[in-house]
Amino acid sequence: MSRQRTQRRAQQQAEQQRQTRASRERRIARQRQRRQAKGGPAGRGRTGWAGMRRSRGQRITIGVVAVLGVALIWLLADWPLAIALTVLWLLALPAFVVLTTGRRY
Repeated sequence: MSRQRTQRRAQQQAEQQRQTRASRERRIARQRQRRQAKGGPAGRGRTGWAGMRRSRGQRITIGVVAVLGVALIWLLADWPLAIALTVLWLLALPAFVVLTTGRRY
């Protein structure tokens, strides 16, 4: 009785391992297939904020232009107009960056 139970357990464990291995292989094959279909570089698969694809110099320039724009608005306009222009500037900044750098991402 004990030997049969041990054999049954061993068979169940072997079957579980086969299923686990098969599911892992299917998952890896799906990932490979997605990467090939995507056609892009195989990295971590995450880019985060669109600015992460830009060089460090571009990101710094974007930040400096944003801060200078807001500073100029607040220096040259009274506060109700400055609030409106700041909101408008921050909404227009992504379009400005895309037009000047020529890259969407």
